[in-house]
Amino acid sequence: MFRPMRLPSDAPLVFLVHGFLRTGASMVPMGAGLRLHGFRSSVITQMNLHQEIPVLADSLFEHVCRVRDRHQAKTGRRPDAHFVTHSMGGVVVRSMLSRHEVDGPNHCVFLAPPNNGSRLAEHMRERLAFPWGSFDPLAKLLPGERGQCADSGDPDAIIGIIVGTGSRGVNAPWGTLSNGFEIAQEGEHDGTVAADETHLDSAVGSVRVPYNHSLMMLRRPVIDLAARFLKHGNFD
Repeated sequence: MFRPMRLPSDAPLVFLVHGFLRTGASMVPMGAGLRLHGFRSSVITQMNLHQEIPVLADSLFEHVCRVRDRHQAKTGRRPDAHFVTHSMGGVVVRSMLSRHEVDGPNHCVFLAPPNNGSRLAEHMRERLAFPWGSFDPLAKLLPGERGQCADSGDPDAIIGIIVGTGSRGVNAPWGTLSNGFEIAQEGEHDGTVAADETHLDSAVGSVRVPYNHSLMMLRRPVIDLAARFLKHGNFD
């Protein structure tokens, strides 16, 4: 009979944060892979369609505190808080670590984060041309000062970025709607986020992988890279 691998009580704790229009289910395979590397994970689901990034950041902080409090009550030690995120989840973590103090060496691995906003979100917002009114879910993802990504903070954390360059393949939900729109005509992209949109000045390292945006968190090499950064604070 199959028995899941038992982890010691002092196993490092990693919070897994999903992207826009996803749920925590998209990060479960990442959690399973990290468990093989000796990490305990906590997956959160946030309804992020209509929520502003600072609101999502505050909600995430509350979740992180609850999980760490429970762990401390059970084991007598407060675990450090590490993070692996996909897409907009990285922006939410940046905002959270900038708005709140989360003690410990916070190692963060961001998969394809739109740190500077998303030209594809801008394209889709213009193409859909809804009379958005007060409901404008793509506004937070707009490039530069028009959105909330670029101004979400530059926290004092050890951050590594994994950049996708596999522009072909399934890229839900944008791939169906964009009708072949090339978001990165002048450079590399993963079909959703362009490589230059992932840049963050304070990141200590970045690495490119030949995978597309929607499914990169399922790839074993990506999981191994994330585990390496969580352990050592670099991709080398």
